[in-house]
Amino acid sequence: MTAYGLPPVLGLEPADPIALGPYRIAGRLGRGGMGTVYLAEGPSGPVAIKVINTNLAADPEFVARFRNEVAAARKVSRFCTAPVLDARLEGEPLWVVTEYVAGPDLARVLRDHGTLSGANLEALAVGVALALTAIHGAGIMHRDLKPANVLLSPLGPKVIDFGIARALDANGGQTSTGHVIGTPDYMAPERFSGGTSGPPADIFAWGCVVVAAATGKSPFAARNMPEALYRVMNHTPDLEDLDPDLRDLVKAALDKDPAARPTAQNLLSGLVGRNDAEDTAKLAGTLRLNLFGLLPPTVRATDPAEREASRTPPWFRQRPVVVGGAMAGALLLAVAAVIGIRALPQDPPVSADVLYRDDFGNDKSGWPNDGTRVDTSRGYTGDGRYTLATDISNSDRWTDAPVNAEPPERALVTVRINITDGTPWNAWTGISCDYKLDDEHLHYYTLEIRPDGRARIRKSTSATAWDMTSDLLAPAFSKEKATLRAECSRDGGEVRLALWVDDRLVAETVDEDARGAKGRPRFGLTVGKRPGDSTETRAYFDDFEIGRLP
Repeated sequence: MTAYGLPPVLGLEPADPIALGPYRIAGRLGRGGMGTVYLAEGPSGPVAIKVINTNLAADPEFVARFRNEVAAARKVSRFCTAPVLDARLEGEPLWVVTEYVAGPDLARVLRDHGTLSGANLEALAVGVALALTAIHGAGIMHRDLKPANVLLSPLGPKVIDFGIARALDANGGQTSTGHVIGTPDYMAPERFSGGTSGPPADIFAWGCVVVAAATGKSPFAARNMPEALYRVMNHTPDLEDLDPDLRDLVKAALDKDPAARPTAQNLLSGLVGRNDAEDTAKLAGTLRLNLFGLLPPTVRATDPAEREASRTPPWFRQRPVVVGGAMAGALLLAVAAVIGIRALPQDPPVSADVLYRDDFGNDKSGWPNDGTRVDTSRGYTGDGRYTLATDISNSDRWTDAPVNAEPPERALVTVRINITDGTPWNAWTGISCDYKLDDEHLHYYTLEIRPDGRARIRKSTSATAWDMTSDLLAPAFSKEKATLRAECSRDGGEVRLALWVDDRLVAETVDEDARGAKGRPRFGLTVGKRPGDSTETRAYFDDFEIGRLP
């Protein structure tokens, strides 16, 4: 493994392209609200290609904004940015090509390793400020500067996704569906209050990113959108842990008044001195990041078959890709070298006894039933399974198991799943742990997985809902046949949650603020989708079991 690692590359799915223009697709880097990002080989080497979602590409107003923003983004200097290299602006699919940066994003480093300090923190602050001078110099804003949009390479940080997000902006910083563009913990006050939003909002985000790099989280980190809004508008962050020189600049960048914030060029002058800041090309060439040890070492598998599999990237095993030339070989080897078994799996706990079990062979066993048939929205299928599906009125659907016995405080819930319908990156299926006190005091958790094999743990209360973990990849997941096991253990004001997929530990967390989880424990099943997605989610369940943990 290299010292700094490459971003994880996922296997191609049947609907994914294998070529776009002159670019050969090698694997999938991720998905977002605008589209899917692929790793590809171009005429001059590896690139990243963002393919725009078809629903957006069908909107003439979005397409017009997208063209304008791509044109503006192509004018941005390369200094500490991943520049736009190419784009398709007519027909379908729309896509934009940027430089591929072989390094992890800052959010991943903070999550997997910890904070930056010393020369690394200084290089991060200078590099992102330098990127903002290039972005603002081209007459555009970033609008969503955050750790996930800062890639770390040995030659310094690289800012990505600048400007293009504005294509989603239908009116005043919001999408046509009313969603605010940006990440609340990193958004300037004027973006919440409806004031004029310009480059100073990016400067505010720079201050948040530097604090996050030094401390592990934004100075306005919050559990939900209303709390983030309140903290951004009213909270004065404690910056005592920062070096005094850096502290003064960050404090100025986080000023509530946009007119009082420094410009990106002012930030550079404060960081490196006026003379050095004026020669941006020379400054960019001197930036270095020492990434040795920033990511945990790969743990090698002991089984020979697993060792062999770990040497071959999963996207190559799942779907062969025709890529020619020496550069293609180098690209494949580079990706293969850093993908492996991250950690040996931890086995799920063993229950002391089985409290409840249902194989759904009897449609009178007490689960809600809207009609015994395979296409029912919620109910028994008649062939020994149970099914849940979303519909136009319900983007989430869940049900609790009809358990009459006293439920345990520590439980292991097991079920076999088959996800038959749903957008791969928007559909969720899983197990729910419900602790609501009454109909007015909702408090429950979902431990769930998408058809593309990404799992997460999510918390919902009467006021809001949020992800407690990031979307984590379950190795060798098959949506047609998988076993989920979820631990839900309540102890006073805390709830421990863990999810195993086919007996591999994928996600775990402890909710230390579970004071609202006062109700009688209930355990059940859930499906969901992102609101606005026209593709419904459907899953089938079998062999449901609740075990009492010692």
